[in-house]
Amino acid sequence: MKYFNIFTIATILGAMLLFSSAPFAQGNAVDADEFLGGSGGNSAAVQSPVKTPENKELSDIEKSIAAAKAELEDEGILKKKIALAQEMHKIRPTREQVDSAVLKASLSLPKYKRKGFIDSMSMMLNYNAIERISVDAMISTYTLLELESMVEYYSKPEARSASKKVISWAKIVQPEIITMIDKALMRIKTGQ
Repeated sequence: MKYFNIFTIATILGAMLLFSSAPFAQGNAVDADEFLGGSGGNSAAVQSPVKTPENKELSDIEKSIAAAKAELEDEGILKKKIALAQEMHKIRPTREQVDSAVLKASLSLPKYKRKGFIDSMSMMLNYNAIERISVDAMISTYTLLELESMVEYYSKPEARSASKKVISWAKIVQPEIITMIDKALMRIKTGQ
């Protein structure tokens, strides 16, 4: 469990360091476009899968992402994708997901430090910028059909219920994975 907690804390603290020099580190709101460097959205859309000599063909995932990026050229499809990505964030709000990650990270701290950690993180993180980054990433990663399917699925009460159970599922699976990783690391260190 030690490695998972360190990784989780490092990820959250890395985000804190990334954001700590920005004006919102003191709790001030900042425009997401300003935070993202005035990109006006679709910041992830400029990246494309790269073929290397070792990997001459794109994987199915890379092909799907390339197709999603190609859709950005069509203004009508782009507008639909933006609306669907925003709808996904209404169904599964970014704030709830980030707060859940912060809460989970806080559990590795002593009990008396948890509230302070959670309060500091909620003041330092720019939820609007995180959501904007997430929306842009969805638009450039998922095809229109995938976004439509996601909205359709996550709009169902059963899907919402299943999503909430992921943490319960992870509580069962993660300790087993961590134990296996710990054993593997020990074998690597000892050469056995």
